[in-house]
Amino acid sequence: MSSPDKPTDADHERIEASLSDYLDGALPADEARSIERHLEDCAGCKQALAELEETRRALSGLHRAPAPPHFEREVAETIRRRSQGRFFGRRTFGDRVPLELLALVALGLGLVLYFLLRSSETGSLRPLQDEPDPPALQEGAREALEP
Repeated sequence: MSSPDKPTDADHERIEASLSDYLDGALPADEARSIERHLEDCAGCKQALAELEETRRALSGLHRAPAPPHFEREVAETIRRRSQGRFFGRRTFGDRVPLELLALVALGLGLVLYFLLRSSETGSLRPLQDEPDPPALQEGAREALEP
C-alpha cells in the first residue's frame, strides 16, 4: 500500500483481487496479514469479502449432476443436424490429410525431378539423340590442323 493512513484505489483493487486467494489460504503469510490489517479499517473491502463468502456458500450447496447417458452423442447429432453437416460430417481426403504432409510430398517430388534433370546429360528428360557424323575433311586438311 502507498501509505498506512490513506489507501489508494489501486490498493483497494489489489486487495479485492486477492480476496479469493485469501479465503483459500493461498497467499504468503505477510500478504495475508497485510490484507487482514486493511480489512480492519476498510468497510468497502470488508463488504466485498462478505459478498465473496456468501457467494461461495451459495455455490457450495449446488451438487454436480451426472450428464445423461447419451449426452455427447445427442449434442454432436444436434450440431450436425443444425449445421447441415458442416461439423461432424463426412470428411473428404483433403480434410483428413494434413496440408503439411501434402506440401512435403510435393517438395520431395520436386527435388527428385530436379536431381533427375541435373544428372541427365541433356538437362532434360529426353534421351540423347545421335549426333550426325562430322563432315569429312578434305585430303591434307588434317595435317594442316595438327601441329
